[in-house]
Amino acid sequence: MLEVEIKAKIDNKDEILTKIDDELNAGYVCDEIQHDIYFNAPDKDYRKTDEALRIRYTSCANNDFKILTYKGSRLDKKTKTREEIEVNVDNIKNMILILEKLGFKKSAEVDKNRVIFEYKEFNIAVDSLKKIGDYMEIESIVEDDVDIEEVQNNIFDLFNKLGITDGFEKRSYLELLES
Repeated sequence: MLEVEIKAKIDNKDEILTKIDDELNAGYVCDEIQHDIYFNAPDKDYRKTDEALRIRYTSCANNDFKILTYKGSRLDKKTKTREEIEVNVDNIKNMILILEKLGFKKSAEVDKNRVIFEYKEFNIAVDSLKKIGDYMEIESIVEDDVDIEEVQNNIFDLFNKLGITDGFEKRSYLELLES
């Protein structure tokens, strides 16, 4: 599976939330709190290989999720399209212990508040992070054989419908926080 994702810095979160509701009539999912713990491999530096390994704890609509995610290197220069593999984790403490026993080291933690919407085959997230502000991400999870450029163009069209034509950001939140 591939995650086709495009992110943009936004100046007026409330205005964007209203547009998502009024202009797209997107379905509200929930307000979510996320806590991410990133790891680095014992044999390579994920910052240099453009990969990521994280455990995410999410609380959304009174449901808690714990997910281990591997993200491969970006597949193009203009978006954050990359391979993504996820598995549910029942016990975060034991998963951290397993990773540490295998030589992985915690490298960073990221917290964010997210408002999630669904629109057609897209997930829309409006994120707030301390130190770096507000962003909007639009993503679609697709099969490996899908025309990625067409999906990317459809995502850019959604941004345009919402009046967002610049401020696009290819770096991850982790990269933004570390810069």
